[in-house]
Amino acid sequence: MTIGKQIKHFRTERGFSQPELAELAGIEQSYLSKLENDKSIPSNEIFR
Repeated sequence: MTIGKQIKHFRTERGFSQPELAELAGIEQSYLSKLENDKSIPSNEIFR
């Protein structure tokens, strides 16, 4: 399972929308979308 799929699984399992999780993580919703679709690789800061 890719990192993006893991993020999406975590998000949907807990009932968060992309905007909700993005706000909690302190990132833009568009960046979260790119992460979930494996179009971007998360930085070290995001992992923390």
